[in-house]
Amino acid sequence: MKKSTFTQWFAVWLLALGFLWWAGFSNRSAAATGKAGNAPAADPRLDMVTALQAMGPHPSLGGQAKVFGRFVGTWDVEYTDFSKDGKVTHRSGELMVGWVMDGRAIQDLWIVNPSGADKEREVYTDLRYFDPKSGTWPATFIDPEHVSVARFTGGAVGDDRIVLDTQDFGGKDTRWSLNDIRSDSFVQREEVSSDGGKTWRLESEHHMKRRGAAPLA
Repeated sequence: MKKSTFTQWFAVWLLALGFLWWAGFSNRSAAATGKAGNAPAADPRLDMVTALQAMGPHPSLGGQAKVFGRFVGTWDVEYTDFSKDGKVTHRSGELMVGWVMDGRAIQDLWIVNPSGADKEREVYTDLRYFDPKSGTWPATFIDPEHVSVARFTGGAVGDDRIVLDTQDFGGKDTRWSLNDIRSDSFVQREEVSSDGGKTWRLESEHHMKRRGAAPLA
């Protein structure tokens, strides 16, 4: 091998080694801070989504990150709605949960598949964050199709239940609870009360099954 050829090869090898070291350091830094990086996406319409996502919770959350962090991933959902007249409606869909905003918040994306006369899917989202002053997880639920916004507050009740409350649905006491929480399944119930919380009527019950394996962290 000629000396000039060897020198060029050695320079390329050093450059590649440096790039691999930088990439590994960047990934470790992202994992430590919860940031996914702000590099532009291939399609500029996805730049905001790329910047929004995070690979994990912000370190400031500490143990509170586990309250909703255990739901990160994609879930297959069986939606069941109960009307006042006793009619029961079954639908299918999915739930996607992920850390966002440098890991300081967690976002849910709810999708209900088209069924019957409904030709388009329904899409909703929640944005949650921890309030250290109250020790609760405030959340904002947004339904753009029906121009509806509800603000919830609440948190964990034991190891396998989370309860969230709001009065933003027509002034009614509304309770959403996540129950029987396991690594691969849980049940969400939506209930309303007309007597100040003395009794509750079940409006919806959603059964979630995890799709694929749970993330390592």
